[in-house]
Amino acid sequence: MSHSLSTIDQRLTAMLHWTAALHHDGSSLYVSNFHPALGQTVRVRLRGPVNAPIRSVWLRTAPDGEEHIAEMKPDGQQGISRYWAGDILVSMPRMTYRFKLLTDEGAYWVTGLGVSRADSPDSFDFKLIAGFRAPLWATKQVFYQIFPDRFHNGDPSNDVPEGLAWGHKGHLTQRRAWGAPPLPWAEAGSQDYYGGDLPGITQKLDYLTDLGVTALFLNPIFTAYSNHRYDIADYHHVDPHLGGDAALADLRRALDARGMKLILDVTPNHCGWKNEWFTAAQHDPKAPSADYFTFRQRPDQYESWLGHPTLPKLNYQSERLRDAMYRKPESVMQKWLAEPYRADGWRLDVANMTARQGTVQLAHDVWKEMRRALKARYPASYVFGENFFDGTPHLQGDELDAVMNYQGFTIPLWGWLQNTADESSVWARWVDPFPLPAEALAEQWARFRAMIPWAITQQQFNLLGCHDTPRIRWLLKGDRQRVKLATTLLMTFPGVPSIYYGDEIGLDGGADPDNRRCMPWDDSQWDKDLRAHHQHLIALRKTAPALLEGGFQMLYAQGSTLAYLRESTDQRLLVIGQRGPDALINVRIPVWHGGYADGSVLNDLLGAGQFRVVDGALVIEQLPAGAALVLAG
Repeated sequence: MSHSLSTIDQRLTAMLHWTAALHHDGSSLYVSNFHPALGQTVRVRLRGPVNAPIRSVWLRTAPDGEEHIAEMKPDGQQGISRYWAGDILVSMPRMTYRFKLLTDEGAYWVTGLGVSRADSPDSFDFKLIAGFRAPLWATKQVFYQIFPDRFHNGDPSNDVPEGLAWGHKGHLTQRRAWGAPPLPWAEAGSQDYYGGDLPGITQKLDYLTDLGVTALFLNPIFTAYSNHRYDIADYHHVDPHLGGDAALADLRRALDARGMKLILDVTPNHCGWKNEWFTAAQHDPKAPSADYFTFRQRPDQYESWLGHPTLPKLNYQSERLRDAMYRKPESVMQKWLAEPYRADGWRLDVANMTARQGTVQLAHDVWKEMRRALKARYPASYVFGENFFDGTPHLQGDELDAVMNYQGFTIPLWGWLQNTADESSVWARWVDPFPLPAEALAEQWARFRAMIPWAITQQQFNLLGCHDTPRIRWLLKGDRQRVKLATTLLMTFPGVPSIYYGDEIGLDGGADPDNRRCMPWDDSQWDKDLRAHHQHLIALRKTAPALLEGGFQMLYAQGSTLAYLRESTDQRLLVIGQRGPDALINVRIPVWHGGYADGSVLNDLLGAGQFRVVDGALVIEQLPAGAALVLAG
């Protein structure tokens, strides 16, 4: 059944208050330099409608904790918008600011959360960070995540033999036929292997360059005794069953030839139960690594990750551990950034729990120190953490470059597209069974964006799924149109997009380990239309100025429909998504508050034709369920 929303949309357009057109973000349209040095002056601008009853605009900062308010000056007019500008002296490493408007209706505040008559805490203010060593290359990449054992077997001679007693609780290694379903942990104990390796990745780089991706993120590749390799036994060597150290050097050279980047995965929170650091500490309280761990009673009572005995937790009260993990040139994290491997950065597993243990809370200390150590020798390295929750306290310019942006992008997007829970999972009891309204999606995106500087927003690692989550196709119950919609939003949202291997060809899979199926290389099994959709969007993401450096303004979020503006000095793109389940007929999406004048003609870069702005709204005769538009003009 279809619904006509013409009357509703006209009313919503008319009801939009003039303050909806007030806008500021950290992009170059509004901030003269969002990577300033300490002591520099930065000019900031605010946009508003030409006919707004604004008497004056004021810029509020708080140098050294004391409020400072300065009047902003008119800064010209463009179409139906006018601008105000003011200067900020960057006198502290982290400067916050907001705007105050005096109007015929009273005073309004403009912060990262939007417009309000009410004042708010400084945490929601816009933010500038001085002297930030940003990995600027990262914002230009499209990543591709690979679970090495399941991507491609390039060298069968290095496969894990059958029947080795590697596993916990008696599990033996098993060699599985390529494409056979992964075995549940209770049955295999993560000891089922398919033979994927680094030579296999190197051999498939032509496939990846044809897809258009420019950077790889690999799940752990170091010596370990499980197929996921998060139980690292030797941080200083690549697992021989993945090809060993030489295979990583070969992959690096092959990536260089294609201008591609490489991120490795490491577990700073824990190591594996067969790691020599741990085995030495278990049996000798005077071993050099004895204080790397927390023993309640040797040898078998110790702190571990979520109680898993195969993953003993690392104790960052140890100065020697800090030296070994990241401080010294020969440390784990510095070694692999150096020749001949030259990784371009790190993904930090369970970053939310690292250096945290009851009364010992050292996370901020460790991440700050780690940043100083790595950036001193490798200033362009990109270091981001896994955090399913609130990572914003660690995203203020002096710790992590980014986190995997679950709360600020992925999880609310899942909820808006279609809340789905695995009924057998522990989380099923508290997952909302109802789709998230677009209003709530927009609000959650705004909350998490408001908490961090724009320089960090640009670097956030955005994803639709990974080795820890069900695949996007499974979450959306095979609805390929919604998968395409999700992909469009991923590629047009601020931050760094990442594709989980196989998502581009419609690979399915539920909760771990089903989400780690083998990559099918028989292209008769591929959804080729979906892959072509990915190719088109990746090409757009790599070349469109508005997507590479543009700001972000949510223009419309109602029920099953959303629209946002990405705008740079050279380009404006209006992104519209329609979740469904029904098509919308004669839709009028208000866009005047994004600066679009009546008569503006916009062309869809995905091939749906032209659209015109009439009476402040974009007129769309039909928007099918699962549709996405990327409109230029």
